[in-house]
Amino acid sequence: MPVGTACTVPYRVAEPREAENITLGRVLRQLRKDAGLSQGELAERSEVPVTELQRVEAGAVEADWGTLRHLAYGLGTSLAEVFRLAEFDHPEEEQQDQRDHGGDQ
Repeated sequence: MPVGTACTVPYRVAEPREAENITLGRVLRQLRKDAGLSQGELAERSEVPVTELQRVEAGAVEADWGTLRHLAYGLGTSLAEVFRLAEFDHPEEEQQDQRDHGGDQ
C-alpha cells in the first residue's frame, strides 16, 4: 500500500478498492441507522457476527457476497439497492459529472 508523508506524520493513501469498501460501509451504516437498528440488532437479524459488521461499516474489510446479501436481508432491502446507493454516494463526483456534461440538460 502506498505510504506518503505530510509534515512528519505518515499516512496511507487509500487504494481504489479501499475507497469502495469505505463507501459501501458508509451506505450500510446509514441504512442501519435509518432502520433504527443498532449494530447488535442488525447482526442478529442478518446472522452476521457483530465484529464483522463493525469492520464492514468501517470499510476495513472487503465483504464477500454472502455477508452483503445477509446484511441487505437484515436491513429489509436488496443487495441491488445497496449497490445503487453506494454508486451515488459520491456527491463531489456527481457535481463534477454535471459540470463535465453541461449540468441538467
